[in-house]
Amino acid sequence: MRLKYFMLTFTLLFARGCDFYSTSLWFFDNPTGEQNPLYRLFGIGWTGLVISNIIIVSLILYAFYYYTFKYSTATFTVKPRNLTDFVSILYFNESGHFFETFYKTPKNKKTLLAHSGYVLVRVLILISFLASIHNLCQFYHIPFYNSFRELVVRPLYVIYGLMILSIFYFAFSVWNKEYRLTLQSFD
Repeated sequence: MRLKYFMLTFTLLFARGCDFYSTSLWFFDNPTGEQNPLYRLFGIGWTGLVISNIIIVSLILYAFYYYTFKYSTATFTVKPRNLTDFVSILYFNESGHFFETFYKTPKNKKTLLAHSGYVLVRVLILISFLASIHNLCQFYHIPFYNSFRELVVRPLYVIYGLMILSIFYFAFSVWNKEYRLTLQSFD
């Protein structure tokens, strides 16, 4: 467990470093093309972007630390009927609230913290590498990437779409993993 934690933490920090390097190529050359909402909407400069990323990554690493070393799945007295029932009971202490996990703050905030750490560390690694590839290919005018950009018109929409899909994928992954462990405890 420790090795996995340190490997994912190192990978996250490396991925964020790659993203910062690739972003700095654009930012110091011509920052008007920067798409980061903190820069575009709020006018935060490079120092503000670095500080905000340090805060965000630190919070995600804390949540991941909590998931890895402090969190354990709640014990169930009754066997959940299916995965959605399990998630509903896990977050809200009763079945029938699965869809509320997508728009409502759950009663079990420690479970939310732990699962957020599991999901967000993986999503941020994926998105950081995708953003780095996007920035480097665009900055160095890589021909195959230019063809891809012409095909999809706005590559950032593809990156944002992959980010949203990866959130759902990793959330399902952690839910399914814990559901299987809970079912095994009843056998």
